[in-house]
Amino acid sequence: MNILRPSAPLLRTPDQILGPFYPLNRTADETTDLAKSPSRPGCADGELLKVEGQVLTLTGRPVAGARVEIWQANSRGKYRHPSDTTPIPIDPNFDGFAVLKTDRQGRYEFRTIKPGAYRTPHGDIRPPHIHFMVDVGADRLITQLYFAGEPDNATDRWLQAAPQPDLLIVSLEDCAPGSNSVSKMAKFNIILQIE
Repeated sequence: MNILRPSAPLLRTPDQILGPFYPLNRTADETTDLAKSPSRPGCADGELLKVEGQVLTLTGRPVAGARVEIWQANSRGKYRHPSDTTPIPIDPNFDGFAVLKTDRQGRYEFRTIKPGAYRTPHGDIRPPHIHFMVDVGADRLITQLYFAGEPDNATDRWLQAAPQPDLLIVSLEDCAPGSNSVSKMAKFNIILQIE
């Protein structure tokens, strides 16, 4: 992973909603692989992705030791959450919730599956997205990563309410052959308003 060294101040990553499906029932696994649980024999259904990035300050200083929580729907758009009452089945091999720590260069990475879009109780279609909660001391940022080319990005009320939605949208890139069974990669740097 390349280390970001900006020549001008970076733009803060926009806030997003916590959402109704923040996991309630257990502690997040400390894992970098959401697609494979050590307690289950199978792998999660869906397109395998690698997500990587850095947590940085506005001046580009890496934030070491940041706590990064991630949660998401499965490949069909179902959360493992009691409030998600849609009839879509839960993937028995996918919990969709983990916690990571950034390294000395502020880097994080994890393997997951691309989440599916889903309909909200209000009839909106939420495009595929991954939730992030980043904690550094008393500072916290809640945000979401979205994927380029998704038609529902243009009408998603939460993405479009962001001051700069483009800062939350990433393109999927091809991975090198043999990259741990992952075909696509998303790079998502998270910029905090701290120094």
